[in-house]
Amino acid sequence: MEASDDNDVLDIIEDDGQIGSTAPGRVWRLLVVDDDEIVHASTKYSLHDIDILGRRLELTHAKSAAEAHAILRTDSDFAVILLDVVMETPDAGLKLVRIIREELKLTTLRIMLRTGQPGYAPELAVIRDYDIDDYRTKSELTRNRLLTSLFTALRAYSHIQALELSRKGLERIIAASAGLFRRSSLRSFCEGILLQLGGLLDVEANGFVLARVAPPTAARLGNGEEPLILAAAGPFCHLSGTPLSHVEDGPLRTLIASALEGKRSVYLDGVTVLYIPGQSGDDLAIYVATGREIGPDVRRLLEVFCSNVALGFDNVSLLDDVRSLAYYDTLTGLANRTLFLEEIGSRIARQSPSAGVLTVLLLDLDHFQSVNDGLGHETGDRLLLAVANRLGSVFSDRHAVSRIASDMFGVLVWLKQPLDERDLVRAVDLCFADPFTINGHPIDIRISGGYVLADDRESDVHRLVRRAGMALKGAKRSGRGRILRFDPAMEEELHGRLSLVSRLAEAQANGQFSLVYQPQIALSDGTPFGSEALLRWQLPEGTWVRPDQFIPVAEDAGHILSLGEWVLRQACLHQVHWRDSAVGRLRMAVNVSVRQLRDGSFVHSAERILSSCNADPRDIELEITESHAMENDQVLATVRTLRGMGFSIAIDDFGTGYSSLSRLQQLPASVLKIDRSFVTDLGTVPESRSIAATIVKVGHELGMTVLAEGIETAEQEEILRSLGCDAAQGYLYAKPMPAPQFERWILDNMPARLPAAVS
Repeated sequence: MEASDDNDVLDIIEDDGQIGSTAPGRVWRLLVVDDDEIVHASTKYSLHDIDILGRRLELTHAKSAAEAHAILRTDSDFAVILLDVVMETPDAGLKLVRIIREELKLTTLRIMLRTGQPGYAPELAVIRDYDIDDYRTKSELTRNRLLTSLFTALRAYSHIQALELSRKGLERIIAASAGLFRRSSLRSFCEGILLQLGGLLDVEANGFVLARVAPPTAARLGNGEEPLILAAAGPFCHLSGTPLSHVEDGPLRTLIASALEGKRSVYLDGVTVLYIPGQSGDDLAIYVATGREIGPDVRRLLEVFCSNVALGFDNVSLLDDVRSLAYYDTLTGLANRTLFLEEIGSRIARQSPSAGVLTVLLLDLDHFQSVNDGLGHETGDRLLLAVANRLGSVFSDRHAVSRIASDMFGVLVWLKQPLDERDLVRAVDLCFADPFTINGHPIDIRISGGYVLADDRESDVHRLVRRAGMALKGAKRSGRGRILRFDPAMEEELHGRLSLVSRLAEAQANGQFSLVYQPQIALSDGTPFGSEALLRWQLPEGTWVRPDQFIPVAEDAGHILSLGEWVLRQACLHQVHWRDSAVGRLRMAVNVSVRQLRDGSFVHSAERILSSCNADPRDIELEITESHAMENDQVLATVRTLRGMGFSIAIDDFGTGYSSLSRLQQLPASVLKIDRSFVTDLGTVPESRSIAATIVKVGHELGMTVLAEGIETAEQEEILRSLGCDAAQGYLYAKPMPAPQFERWILDNMPARLPAAVS
C-alpha cells in the first residue's frame, strides 16, 4: 500500500509537468552526509536525471559530520541535507543538526535524517525542536519513498524561502522607504528612489524618475502636461530637469507614455517602468534598466515599495511646494525677497577678483498702481510676468532676478570694471525701451532703480539692500525714470531724515511749527486776492528746517496726517479772522498731501474743521500736486467729494508730472499753477515760454484760472501777462510772511475793500 502511495506522489509530480521541464540554470542543491560509500553511490544513482518542481538536483557529498560542518560554514546554499545519524560517533548526525540550527542559523535548510541502526533513532523532541522534516531507516528508503520525501521537503523549502525572501524584501523596502522619507526636497527624493530601487533589484541605478504634474504645479514649472524628468542616473543623468521629449530614444518615449496613459506598470525583458498614481493628482513613472525580466515575487515587493513611494512623493511634493512658497514668487516663479537675500550672501562668500564685484540692483516700476487701477489687476499681473521674462532674458544667471515686492525687482550681476556700470544701466534701459504688449495693447512702463557695489569691505547683506534702496528712493525723488548708484551722502541724508522723524512729534507738541503766508496777485490789475499758507519749522535753538527736508519725512513717517490737519485748521482760523476784520475776504490756499487724500477720514476731518472755525469752503483752496492728483481713482473720488463740499481745487507744480489731458479733464479743479521751474527761465529759454503758453491755453480751455509761481522779475511778470496768465505769486510781490506782517502788507496794498475771492 505504501509503495502505491509513493507512486501516486510520483504521478502527481509528472502530471504537474515538472519532470523533464527544467528551467535552465536552476537547481536544487542537496548535501548528502554519510560515512557509507554505498549510500552515496545509491543516492546518486537514484536521483540521476531527476527534476522536481521544475529544477534538476545537484548533489554535494560529505563523509562525516565534521566534513559537512566545514562545508556548511563556507557554503550554506543548500535546500535539503540527507543526514546519517550514526557516523564518527553514535550521535554525530544529531550534533550536526544542533550546529545547523543553533550555530549556523540555517533555518530554511530542510533536514532528512537517515540511519542504518534503528536503535539510534532521535527522540520526538529532537525532531520537533530542530525542525526535522523526515526520518527514515535506510532499509525502508526506497527510490520512490526517497523521491516522495524529497518532493515534500523541497516544496516546504520553496515556501519557506519565499516567505523569507518576502520578509527580507519587506525589511529592505522599509529601510529604503525610511531612507526616502529622510529626503526633504523633491529632486533628492527622486534621486533616492533610483538609488533604493537599484538596491532592491540588485542592479545599477540606471534610469530616471519623471512626473506628469497637475496643473497648478505645471504652471509653476512651465511645462504644462508634458512629463518632466525629476531625477536621472547612469547614462540618463544628463536628462535631469528636462521634459520627456528630450529623450532621443523614440521607442522608450512611447513606452513611458504608454505606462502613463494606461496607468499601469510595464515589465519587459531587461526594462521595467513602474507607474505610481499620486494622491495629489501628480502621475509618477520610474524607468529602470534592470537587465532582466522581473519575476512575480519581486513584482509584489515592488508594488509595496511603490505604495510607499506614492505616499512619500505626495509628502515631499507638499514640502517642496511649501519651500517654493517660502523662497519663490508664486506669480512669476522668480526668487522672492528671502531667497534674494540668501543669494546675495552666497555670492559674496564666493566673490573673487576674477569674478568681479557683486552689484545689487533694485528696480521699481513707475506708476504701476495706475495700471492696476486703470486696466485691472489681471492686466497688472500679466505686465509683471512680462517684465520678469524680459529681465530674465537679459540677466539669465540662476536666481539673478528676483521679485522682492509688489512691483519691485532685484537683480544680481557681476561687474568687472567701471565701464560695466554703464552697460548695466543700458541693459536695463533696453529692457523697457519697447512697450509691453498685454492683451493686445501696448503698455509703456518707465523704471526707477538704485544699485550698490559690494566691495571687499562690505559683507552685510541687509546693509547692501538698504543702500540699494536708498539709491532707488533717490532716483524716485529726483523725478523717476533714472537709475542711480549709491553714494555715502545718501546714507548721511537718511540719518538726517531719521533724526527729523524722531523730532517731528515733539516739535508738533511743543509748538515749533508755524504758518507763513504769501500773497497771490491778479495780473490784470495787481490786486491781491488771496494767499498761500506755507508750513515752517523752527528749532528751539532758532535755526529753521527747510520744508523740502521735513515735509517728505513727515509724509513717509505718517506725521503728515496730524500735521496737515493742524495746518488746515490754522489756515481756516486766520482766513476767518481776516474775513471778519479790516483785511476782508481772501482766498486761502492750503497744500494737501497725498497721504491725506488716501486717508479715509480726511473728508470728515475737513468737515469738522470748517464747522469749528466757521469757515466757508468757497474761500478755501486745496492744492494738490499734479502727480498725486493723477495717482488713482481713490484719490480722484476724494477730490471730487471735496469739490462737492465747496472747496476750490488747485493743481500745483503743473508740467512736472505725467498727466494725460483726459485724466486732467476728469479732475474737478478750478486753478492750474505753473511750476516755478518754467517761470525762472522765461526770459532766457524759449522752450520755457512755449511750455508756459501751452499751460495757460490748456488751463483756459478747461475753464481754469492759471496762476504762476516763483515770479521774481518784472520781465517774467510781463511775459506771463502777455501770455494771458491770470494770477501770480513770488518774491517780486512779497516773501512768505507771518500772519501779523501779512495783515499789514495786505492793508498797505489793497483797495478800500477787497472783492469776493477769485474762483
